[in-house]
Amino acid sequence: MKKSFLIIFVLLIFLLSGCSEKEHANILFNSEPITYETIMYPKKDFAEGQRIYYLFFTPKKLNSEFIRVQVFKVSDTINRGGYTIYWTNDYRVMKQNIYYYYNNFTIHQKGRYVMQIFSIDNLGKPLAYNEFFIR
Repeated sequence: MKKSFLIIFVLLIFLLSGCSEKEHANILFNSEPITYETIMYPKKDFAEGQRIYYLFFTPKKLNSEFIRVQVFKVSDTINRGGYTIYWTNDYRVMKQNIYYYYNNFTIHQKGRYVMQIFSIDNLGKPLAYNEFFIR
């Protein structure tokens, strides 16, 4: 029931945002679990140690059985691509979730971060990426 409810949310986002097959995948962040109310108000600023919920969705069916979720910290003090990988995990995409994946994590260091999600079959090009801040 919970998963079918989330599928309806993702489809609602596509309908409300006018997404089509030509558009790209996206990642939404929130400080609250992803629900119908919170999905409409994504956030990018979080406190240290605060749980961050994310929803990755794509207009194209995920053909891979696994995705790789990677978070890296971007350094503003280095003017040429200064970044450090904070963590990377591989997750299995269930057959009923071929258009989305959701989970949560916590970061305990201030800074600017970027999350990117890859198909395990093509680690050279991310399916989606989005930035967020820990203040």
